[in-house]
Amino acid sequence: MISGALGFGLPRSAGLLVDTNLLVLFTVVSVNRDRIETSKRTHQYTKGDFDLAVRVSGRFEPVLTVAHVLAAVSNLTDLRDAERPAARRVLKETVSVLRVVEMPSARAADDRLYERLGLAAAAISAVARVRDCCVLTDDFDLFNARGRDGVPVLNSTHLREQAWGA
Repeated sequence: MISGALGFGLPRSAGLLVDTNLLVLFTVVSVNRDRIETSKRTHQYTKGDFDLAVRVSGRFEPVLTVAHVLAAVSNLTDLRDAERPAARRVLKETVSVLRVVEMPSARAADDRLYERLGLAAAAISAVARVRDCCVLTDDFDLFNARGRDGVPVLNSTHLREQAWGA
């Protein structure tokens, strides 16, 4: 498991695959930074958590995702009124910047994590294994599973503690 030095010791060329919850955080904050602590999907985060995730992800090239994650982000970004179309625009812009790695659902469902963690986590796991890229997640089960398999993985909670010097 890799959590030291805020990811700065990891090879940049392998890329970084960001999980669903952190992309929801990015979308919500990009629409309205003040909503971070009031949105039901992001209330567990702070503005500092967002800034740290952006700083860490900036250390990697490319930043990756899979369609399964994007679909979940679209469904979980349940902002209201004028913020909803703004969130959709942010996600559309994000899709144009991220490198979307193809992972057929049938192949992701064959991943050993599928039954326990679901399709999006299984797709993340399968892509990370194939591409040998780092995963940035706040999902402790995904973090542990990837770490046990020797896949580079960063946990946002651990990064927060390191940033605070805990």
